[in-house]
Parts: sequence; C-alpha cells; structure tokens
Amino acid sequence: MKADLVVPLRRVNSERAHLVASEFAAAPSISSDPKVGAAYAELSEQARGLFARLTTDAARRPVRVVFTRCREPYSDAQELSQSVRFDQVLEVVSAAHERDRQHPLLEASVGGAHDCLRAVHDIVSHGWLRYPFDRDGEYSAWHCEHRMYSGLARSALATELHAQHSVLWTSGRLAEFKATLLSPDLLRACLRGGEHDD
Repeated sequence: MKADLVVPLRRVNSERAHLVASEFAAAPSISSDPKVGAAYAELSEQARGLFARLTTDAARRPVRVVFTRCREPYSDAQELSQSVRFDQVLEVVSAAHERDRQHPLLEASVGGAHDCLRAVHDIVSHGWLRYPFDRDGEYSAWHCEHRMYSGLARSALATELHAQHSVLWTSGRLAEFKATLLSPDLLRACLRGGEHDD
C-alpha cells in the first residue's frame, strides 16, 4: 500500500450503526461459540503478521512503533498522520496499561496481539490514508482494513472496529471490550455501504 494514498471517506448509515450497537450491547462479554474463539485466534495471528510487515526491514518504509503510557499521544489524526508519514514513528497506548479495560481474548501484553491490531489500524488508516478519528473516518478505516484480513478474522475485526465505534457514535460512551461476532446478515449490510457511498 502506498504511503501517500488518500481514500475518500464513506458515510456511516445511522440506522445500521444503531442496529450494530444494539446487537453488540446485547451480546455477552465472551461467547461460548467456538467460532468466536477461532475468529479471534485468526485476527491475532494476522494482526501480528501485518504488524511485522509494516515495522520490520521487510517494509519499504518501516514504521517504528513506540508503546507509551500517554493516554493521548496525538492531539488529532493529522498529527498522527504526519508522524507516521514523515517521521516513520507511531506512538500507541499499550493495552497493557489499561488495566480496567482488558479484552477477553486479545493478548494485552506490551506489543501483544491487541497492541499489534491497534498499531496496524493507526499506521494504515490514520497514518497513511489520513482518515480522521470521527465516525466516518473510523467507518472508512474498517472498510479499508476488512480487505487486509481474511477468513474469520474479518468477523472479529468488525467487532473490534465497527461494533465498538458504533457504540461510541450512538451513545457517546466507550464500548466495553467483548469477544463476540456480529450476525452475518447485519455484517453484510454494513459492508455494502453507508448512506452516501458511490
């Protein structure tokens, strides 16, 4: 993926975002469905692989990731993007430092699967593609990153990006971390596009 690429924003469909948020809110913190465990295992493995491709010498312009305790290392998405594009550095708040918000299945050690997922998201969607941190920026990021993953990992990614952000958009509150998957029909409807997609 080119470091100077900027992809147009997609617009969130408000009605679908409310449906996603409601389904996520009604789900248990961790599902007993073996498909959920398999999806998160695939997401963890693929996020680690993508992280390695973006941050090691295998990358054309590797990004150095620094895990920090600073709650907000960047004032906005533009500052993050400039750091990634021009300095090739990304600061990420490690999940290990959020003791009151631990994910049921994603490893939360410094540099673990949860950190890798966050770093890949920030490098690609906010750094290179310059998507803002708002609802349409995060929705667009999910659409883009969906194509970077494969198999069941895509379903877990939808929970981590689209479902959690839908809760924030519709309620104004951070979602708790859950290990659950959106219903396939709802996920397909969300992937078909937002209100003003071409």
